[in-house]
Amino acid sequence: MIRPDRLLEDLHGIQEVSGRNWLPPAELDRLGLRYGKLRGDIRGVASYYSMLSLEPRGRHVIRLCVSPVCRMMGSEDLLAFLRAELGVESGGTTRDGLFTLEECQCLGQCGRSPAMMVDDKVFTRLTPVSVRAALDLYRIAGAADRSASAPSALEPESARGAASSCPGETRIALRYIDLHDPGDLGSYEAAGGWAGLRAALGKDPDDLVADLTKAGLRGRGGAGFPTGTKERSTAQTCEDCDRYVVVNADEGEPGTFKDRIILEREPQLLLEGLVISAYAIGARMGYIYVRGEYGRSIRNLRTAIDQAKAAGYLGENILGSGFDFDVEIRRGAGSYLCGEELTLLESLEGKRGYPRIKPPFPAEKGLWGKPTLVNNVETLANVPWIAENGADAYLALGVPGSPGTKIFCVSGDVVRPGFYEAELGISLRDLVDGFAGGISPAPDGSVRSVREPAAVLLGGAAGTFASAARMDLRLDYDSLKKEGLTLGSGAVIVLGPGRDPADTILSILEFFRHESCGKCVPCRVGTARLAEAGRELAAAKPGERRGILDALVVEARRMAATSLCPLGQSPILPLAAAARELREALS
Repeated sequence: MIRPDRLLEDLHGIQEVSGRNWLPPAELDRLGLRYGKLRGDIRGVASYYSMLSLEPRGRHVIRLCVSPVCRMMGSEDLLAFLRAELGVESGGTTRDGLFTLEECQCLGQCGRSPAMMVDDKVFTRLTPVSVRAALDLYRIAGAADRSASAPSALEPESARGAASSCPGETRIALRYIDLHDPGDLGSYEAAGGWAGLRAALGKDPDDLVADLTKAGLRGRGGAGFPTGTKERSTAQTCEDCDRYVVVNADEGEPGTFKDRIILEREPQLLLEGLVISAYAIGARMGYIYVRGEYGRSIRNLRTAIDQAKAAGYLGENILGSGFDFDVEIRRGAGSYLCGEELTLLESLEGKRGYPRIKPPFPAEKGLWGKPTLVNNVETLANVPWIAENGADAYLALGVPGSPGTKIFCVSGDVVRPGFYEAELGISLRDLVDGFAGGISPAPDGSVRSVREPAAVLLGGAAGTFASAARMDLRLDYDSLKKEGLTLGSGAVIVLGPGRDPADTILSILEFFRHESCGKCVPCRVGTARLAEAGRELAAAKPGERRGILDALVVEARRMAATSLCPLGQSPILPLAAAARELREALS
């Protein structure tokens, strides 16, 4: 029998046989024999993940993003266009068996929305014309091979061009994206890469953990937990035992695409931070769990790992230090919930992505019951800089309690949607008006008479709404917490003048309903009830909305108090903030 952590990869492999796109029962039986499991066990895992199918599908699967930002940018109209163009409803397959049409949640392309994915190719900034052109690539015989050259694969990340830094940016996690070829380790070295690892290997691991603790680096995945505390806890759990480092690259929070940028453009930097962290806690093996929709990220990571091993940065006796460490990639298969660290570990062990109860925490009992350090991609991208430059230099950036920089993903109604790295403590106004160019023109191209947004959603679907009066807020963990708001993943979704926040609230609630794993009743039933009430809110007249919103908050509080995992505890965040911040905008 083989290790269960390879199960999802094998399921992907079965589907990827040319033209298949589903999991035939006979293949599941053969897979069950390899893993020593019954077909029902294998089906139970496969049926959980949205990218896997137990039923036949078309030769090409179209996944149109309908999550909050793409919905703002017109994905509902595109869905109607696709239904008419293909002659099928969502979930249906065309008569010729060429296409299956599916709706999906966030593809991590919020800076260039609306977006869709056909098989593993992503198309962005869609219009009906470009959607039809994309489909024509697959309608032509042999187009599957030519589709790799789709224009979207070469499209700049933002309206500011090829990701060059803007005046005022301070780049740590993104410092190499303009300086090297992500497929060439030599160019990464020439730009200064791997210097952090060399510095780290010259220190005692305990001293390295102390440096990271002193620097005050906080987790960039959303919770903001002190990274040094995590490392110390993992290192001290036991004297002589196996430990693991797991990279959480299952970025699924709507409005968030920062980790994808690092994975695609700086894969060597992620590996460098990973190796340093492994050395600090005494781990010999690591895993990078990447969401299945990030095909380009996975390809670039594989190249980076091969090159790092060849150059002596991975494997045995790294740089002659006597330290051994290896890493493998594992693909997710479509589950927002697997972005939560304990659920991710369940998936990594070849199971359905159901949440585990805390405690114990991963530092004590993580992957296969062993001490495990789970860190976000952006978090690890900060580690080499601290190892090379020291804690004091890092503390000189940002603000007390929130040192360093943060990648902010700005999307929605702004002139220059994209990613921007700035010192923590930057004002919301400087981020939106300065870096992102302010409020974009109206859909008809006319200049908006009002230059303030209707609202801003901070932190994505699991974040909080801020009113236009909050534009001078400082964006750091503690300042926002004092105001009842959250920084979260760093997503900043701008709702321009004339946008109805109720539409965004509805899309958030439908997102949570779709992503609920169903394990616990409060979340399974509660998310469905919230989505239904959200439709009532969006359809209600202004004078009727306050009562509906208040009822939503009450229901969401019950869910938060009784649900097993963070998903069921998340809807209260945007709803309570909307009730407090957006009374006027919703009236």
